[in-house]
Amino acid sequence: MAGTTAPVEVEPDLDHAGNDAAAATADSEVRNSTRGFIATMAAIALVALAALVVGGVSWTNLRAEQAAQSRDEQILETARQVVVNLVTLRHQSVDEDIQRVADGTTGPFRDQFTSASGSFGDVLNQGQVESTGEVKEAGLVTSDDDHGVVLAAVTSTVKNTEAPDGEIRVYRMKVSLDSVDGRWLVSDVEFVA
Repeated sequence: MAGTTAPVEVEPDLDHAGNDAAAATADSEVRNSTRGFIATMAAIALVALAALVVGGVSWTNLRAEQAAQSRDEQILETARQVVVNLVTLRHQSVDEDIQRVADGTTGPFRDQFTSASGSFGDVLNQGQVESTGEVKEAGLVTSDDDHGVVLAAVTSTVKNTEAPDGEIRVYRMKVSLDSVDGRWLVSDVEFVA
């Protein structure tokens, strides 16, 4: 019979069905690996951000500590110098010595010191006083950006008409300082036991 075709059985394309399953599995694996990659990158970004924050905070703290240390050194240095100026006075240079003390002071203490400087100078001249002092020890009691308190152990050798060979005197002073226009100045001195 010409022209008749015999029925052909077509078998399902198992390879194609297998390819669909393999493609679906591959797509799933790609999605899973993409999710894993994104999660890993997010974790790395979070760790990096945390490291930056910790580093920034640490750097800020370090700078603050350095600034506080520098401030405290300035407070101690100023207190030492003003205390030395207070106990180093000579009748030959009384005006300069008094001015040197006044230059390192502020507020009511400065006012009190300068108002008494005339009579103080007279006492130095009458007694032919020569006093030379030094700070043996000084320690910071408290400090912040505006105010500081220092305790100082001070000795001076005082020569005058009554003690021409000199007498050693020992003092302990509590020195208060204020920051005025970026400069540390003594605002009070107390002699303590």
